Amino acid sequence: MTSGRRTLPLTFRLTATYALLVAATLLVVAAVAIQLTRSQLARSLDQGLVAAVESFRRGPATLVRDPDDLEPRARAWLQRTAFAGGQVVAVRTAAGEVLTSPGQLDLSSVEGSDELLTATTARWWDLQGPDGSVRALSVPLTIDGTQSGTIVAAASLAGEEETLAGLLSGIGWASGIGLAFATVLGVLAVRRTMRPLRRMSSAVEAIEATGDLSRRVGHHGPADEVGRLAEAFDAMLARLEEAFSSQRRFLSDASHELRTPLQVARGQLELLDEGLRGAEARRSLALAAEELERMRRIVDDLLLLARLDEGMPLRREPVEVELAVREALLRGMLLARREHRVDVEPGLFAQADPDRLLQVLTNLVTNAVRHAGEDATISITGRRADGRVEIAVSDTGPGIPEEEMAHVFDRLYRGNAARTGAPAGAGLGLAIVASLTKAMDGDVSASSTPEKGTTFTVDLPVPPDVRPAPVPAS
Repeated sequence: MTSGRRTLPLTFRLTATYALLVAATLLVVAAVAIQLTRSQLARSLDQGLVAAVESFRRGPATLVRDPDDLEPRARAWLQRTAFAGGQVVAVRTAAGEVLTSPGQLDLSSVEGSDELLTATTARWWDLQGPDGSVRALSVPLTIDGTQSGTIVAAASLAGEEETLAGLLSGIGWASGIGLAFATVLGVLAVRRTMRPLRRMSSAVEAIEATGDLSRRVGHHGPADEVGRLAEAFDAMLARLEEAFSSQRRFLSDASHELRTPLQVARGQLELLDEGLRGAEARRSLALAAEELERMRRIVDDLLLLARLDEGMPLRREPVEVELAVREALLRGMLLARREHRVDVEPGLFAQADPDRLLQVLTNLVTNAVRHAGEDATISITGRRADGRVEIAVSDTGPGIPEEEMAHVFDRLYRGNAARTGAPAGAGLGLAIVASLTKAMDGDVSASSTPEKGTTFTVDLPVPPDVRPAPVPAS
């Protein structure tokens, strides 16, 4: 899916484009072939009519000395001459008698035959007969410059149309079979060509799903466009892996190195506290100790995130959800008292790390206590849905603005309301929730409605050997 619209596979689009190009080529070839055939048939027909007329004009017509001699010579010539099928030759004498050759075409049934037989100039005619179009040639016969008659050669175009129809049918069948064959070959060729891209796509999806930047796409084919793309992508993965590794090392090393000086500084402040007597000095010292404690928590959170990025293993064991929820609620309420409700299915267990699940739920409850407001109600529910365990932490606070929802799990991100309402936070609590949940093969999501509240839902696997107890009938 792209931008809400379904897109067709690239293999199908390439094959369809190839088939359309082949079909367009076949149509052009068929049109050219039909046009050339039509022109050739028309030229052959005209040449046949001209040959029939010239056969009489250059033969018997040269022996005619007076108009009365035209009739016997024309009759004798028409009787002994064979003409092509569908062709008829007629001679009109000066007396108006019309002599015709035997044939399938009846010249008298052709529209405009009278004008054709009385033509005084040589010309071509396109007429209509009982069976379709008729092509005709009329040539006047002269003796000493005076017209003594007319010779007409005509032929039906039905044979030509049948030939063209048969040719068109043959081209259509051949084109259809050729198009189907070419499409099959195109599908095979496109699939073969797309095979490296499909392998690359599967490799990229696997890298995206696992987050393992040490994997490579790889390409064992020729160094063509696909090969160069694979090499460029692998090079980009190598640079990204190095950048992320450098970032993780920096976070881990920096967090680890900062813990010792922070502990030393706090110990020294505690020693100073024993010797200070002024109230103002003691308040300043307490404020400095509080800020150092806040820095220690931030360093611990950064170190935890760095270790999770490096693949820190977590325990996997059945954890009773209601106990974890109650403990997290008690820890969160130490920050401030809020009205709360708990609704967890009895006997509900999740496959998780007990300490880390408690940390996840505590962070969510603490987040709700800090940001929901004093009059808000916090609700925690747990249930089994679609073979998974869902734990939802909801509040009736002001909610999260829509433009901030996409960043709530980002590291060190704090919305406007968070910066104002809880200035002591560092923007790492929800990032730790997301990382810990993912490390326990789970998922976390957030939904919020302005002025109505926010809900964070943690989705975790069910233990394979622990089944939830049946819910008692109400």
